[in-house]
Amino acid sequence: MIFKTSTSAKPYIVVLITIWYIFRMDTINSETIDGYFSALPRKAPADWEYLPDIGLYMDQLVTCLERRLELFTKAAGGSLITPSMINNYAKSKIVPRAEGKKYGKEHVALLLTVFTLKRVLSVQDMGSLVGKIGTASEVEEFYGRFRRGMEYSARETASLVGTALAEASDDDKHLDAKTLRDLALDLAVDASIRSYAAETLLAFANPGEAASDKEVKIKAKKEKAVSKKGKKASA
Repeated sequence: MIFKTSTSAKPYIVVLITIWYIFRMDTINSETIDGYFSALPRKAPADWEYLPDIGLYMDQLVTCLERRLELFTKAAGGSLITPSMINNYAKSKIVPRAEGKKYGKEHVALLLTVFTLKRVLSVQDMGSLVGKIGTASEVEEFYGRFRRGMEYSARETASLVGTALAEASDDDKHLDAKTLRDLALDLAVDASIRSYAAETLLAFANPGEAASDKEVKIKAKKEKAVSKKGKKASA
């Protein structure tokens, strides 16, 4: 196994970006890849104190988020952030609604978190994780933990990938495609297990929500079945 998983916990979002980058490589050179991952810690969202503290209109908010999440928008291969997405998160009570059509520092912090984690968490799980954060101090504390986790994960991933590539590359620092695919597989498995672990912890933390969601799904399924029977009867 080329990638040896660390016993210390590391968020899985950086791992997913790692997989994307490996498969997009044009030149298989360990130094080139290592340079990319060495820069990962600098790609983490800005400190709380550097987030804009003036109200932003929707277009300004989208631009701000895209610039600060360039790593993820590039990996997605298209637009990661749209006004409709932001509005939907507000309707789902994952983030607060705009205040007079303007979005403040707390909105920016929560949306940076949401758009980063949306790759690995469902809307329901995102609501369980973020939806109960109310005061500005709670948002600041939550964002600080999120950002520290991103930086730690980036450093861990860069170190682990760098070590694996150094061991697998030849004297000219070249790597074959199979080596990269094997490394990507190890990363993907690691990300999958950690994603499942996060979902499980959120389910234990919010048992009432899980039960309620199950009841809603059962009710919707029954209503759909009744609707189908009604259509057949009228046909």
